Amino acid sequence: MGMGSRYQLFLLRVLGCVVAFFAVTAHVSADELTDAVRRQTDAYREKLESLAKWCESQGLMEEAERTRRWLHPVLEDRLLVPILPRKIGTLTPPEAESPLQQEWYRRWAALRKEQADALFALARGAIRQGRAALALDLALAALHENPDHEGLRRLFGFQAYSGYWRTAYEVRRLRAGDVWHERFGWLPKSYVARYEQGERFYRNRWISAEEERKLRSTLQNGWVVETEHYRVLTDHSLEEGVRLAEQFERLNEVWSRLFIRFYTSDAQIRALFDLRNRPPLANPVQHRIVLFRNREEYNAALKSRFPQVELSVGLYDGVSRCCYFFAGAGFDASTAYHEATHQLFQEVGRSVPNPGFRCNYWVIEGAAMYLETLRQEGDFFVLGGIDTPRLLAARVRFLQDHFYIPLEKFCSFGMEEFQTDSRIGALYSQAAGLTQFFMHFDGGRYRDALVNFLAAVYLGRDNPNSLSELTGVRFTQLDEQYAAYMRSLPSLPMMRIEEPAQDASSRPAR
Repeated sequence: MGMGSRYQLFLLRVLGCVVAFFAVTAHVSADELTDAVRRQTDAYREKLESLAKWCESQGLMEEAERTRRWLHPVLEDRLLVPILPRKIGTLTPPEAESPLQQEWYRRWAALRKEQADALFALARGAIRQGRAALALDLALAALHENPDHEGLRRLFGFQAYSGYWRTAYEVRRLRAGDVWHERFGWLPKSYVARYEQGERFYRNRWISAEEERKLRSTLQNGWVVETEHYRVLTDHSLEEGVRLAEQFERLNEVWSRLFIRFYTSDAQIRALFDLRNRPPLANPVQHRIVLFRNREEYNAALKSRFPQVELSVGLYDGVSRCCYFFAGAGFDASTAYHEATHQLFQEVGRSVPNPGFRCNYWVIEGAAMYLETLRQEGDFFVLGGIDTPRLLAARVRFLQDHFYIPLEKFCSFGMEEFQTDSRIGALYSQAAGLTQFFMHFDGGRYRDALVNFLAAVYLGRDNPNSLSELTGVRFTQLDEQYAAYMRSLPSLPMMRIEEPAQDASSRPAR
């Protein structure tokens, strides 16, 4: 799928459309704002089609196809978060192209800038109507159209610095004389050449990389990799610490945009769109990560506190407020995202020590399973999808095994009841399926309610009926909608899911 079609998935999600895999059925609320967004999109599509026809008249067939793909009407059950280019000048015509190609690019860029301005105006209108989630989606769509829109960049926490869009943290590091190296992380600029030649700066002197490896063979003397939102301690290698920190920075970027209403108020978001205050999108917490050299070291270090640690491939400990993983064979990226998601929800903003202890524990694991689907496709981060392992398992257990616990009962399960249930594999599958449902059903009808539900659970202000109260829908009706949603997805081949005693991503009970 081209980047244009993926963008249309993103923008049409904003409009409130829901689509089955093979048949498209629109459900757009009949209000002036969504009508205005649809009219603007239709007008934009017509202008792009006109530009595509001009390309064809000039023999620019590839450019015509690319122009049409920019708004290709294909929808899927996944969320798309644009990856924002860092270099300023994305819409400047490439110098190596022919004069005709440059003319096409200028016309295309002009249309995109015009669309970005229109979407930003609609976003501000959404804010005035108290529709913060829609406003943020529209702002992201606008920024995808024009990555150099200064107001939108400021809204999402960026500022122009030396030809790039940078966060305030990055600007501070750069002004201090540091640079980011893809292998070594943040380094003084004067160190880069020597590091690339195999030297390392250790306790005020230069030594060889091999000597440093020996000196850092224990966690007490391990490497510390710091990024804007993470502090990774490891005795494996500097490079592996940097790789893991970058992986979690991607997660933080997506989580911060998708769940902004988890940790900010509507008043803060309104001020954000007025550009009066520093955007609250940046997560000010620096989360702690420990990466052990191997599985054996991981098991030995954690066994006394987590007796079943050998069943896990990573865990988040809310007491020490730290994630633990191991490098090498057995490391699982989806589990890393899963546990780091627990960390984000627990540590950003306020939270009780044991959210979900009394009830509603499923949504804590469900949200983590949803974020563990994070991957990159083209110029988008992608979440969810009918073909992800967790949703496939949920569908098999619901459609073939006929396993389903009614929501009213499911929401009554607290942490201990959930984690000690002999059907824990099936419970996790249902939690994954329900989270996908609440994120995507009817064009995301319940997405805001789910975020508010998570906030209530983590603040300890929830009760067994909170989900029904926040959606405004009876549990029995939600059960019926979930069943219809699962049956609307493509047919499954006959298959069986083995139920382990404990899912690999389960956290040992605290």
